[in-house]
Amino acid sequence: MTDKKLLAKAVIFGTVCGMLITVILTCIFSIIILTSGLLPTDLTNYIMIAMLAIGTFFGGIITTKITKSAGLIAGLITGFAIFLLVTIIGLIRSNDSVTVFTLIKLIATLIFGGVGGIAGLKRKERIHIK
Repeated sequence: MTDKKLLAKAVIFGTVCGMLITVILTCIFSIIILTSGLLPTDLTNYIMIAMLAIGTFFGGIITTKITKSAGLIAGLITGFAIFLLVTIIGLIRSNDSVTVFTLIKLIATLIFGGVGGIAGLKRKERIHIK
């Protein structure tokens, strides 16, 4: 398999895994909110960005585990893909426009995706996908 095809498959798989981790974290956060009461909207937005960053970090790790090279680039691509998915879904589902939080999400996903990509190169195991 060529490197570009492997990178494309790895980014898709890492993006899906990162989004799933973000959804799971969001569900856990929702349960906490329902049991403890409401939080201020500003705090909720920052917590959501933190959960997105954590999901992107693990997506970058998974992507790099598959490619086993170019950790920073693979992580950045995964982070940008997750940012695009979240932003497109958010713009379709609500009437909101692009805000400062959109820029913060972009920065967070790129940073944590890149760091996750670098962290994924630290271990020797490799994930194989067909």
